[in-house]
Amino acid sequence: MCSISRKLSEIRFVPPKQSRNLWRDKGVLIPLDAAKLDKAWRYNRVPEDGGQDPDTKFCYERAKQWVGLGQKVELWATTVTREDKEEDALCFVEGRHSFAVVRDLGYATIEAWVHKDEVDELLRRYGTNGTDEGPSKLKS
Repeated sequence: MCSISRKLSEIRFVPPKQSRNLWRDKGVLIPLDAAKLDKAWRYNRVPEDGGQDPDTKFCYERAKQWVGLGQKVELWATTVTREDKEEDALCFVEGRHSFAVVRDLGYATIEAWVHKDEVDELLRRYGTNGTDEGPSKLKS
């Protein structure tokens, strides 16, 4: 019987490239709980393993190839904001495919790019609750 060990990549989250940086100098990176984010994600979700839609699957697979296993990678942070009409829902503005890959690989914490005016609320709702898990750590 063969046992395959997969070591997750070490991810360093960075702000989105300038042309996709919605918040500009008002954006900040904050650590958030991947499971809480996933639960609050309502609109335009990427299903587990990229789903059946060919365009979504293609983008998902490209992100998965970039993240890989056992590497050190830089990844543009997913840009999120609160949904205006729903109390506990998030809008994934940019980076939904890469977030889905990180979620599916089992990372417990990510860093998201958010507007500085939403930091306190997003940390309260979706933060890591003071755990010492840094960004891109596995669930225990």
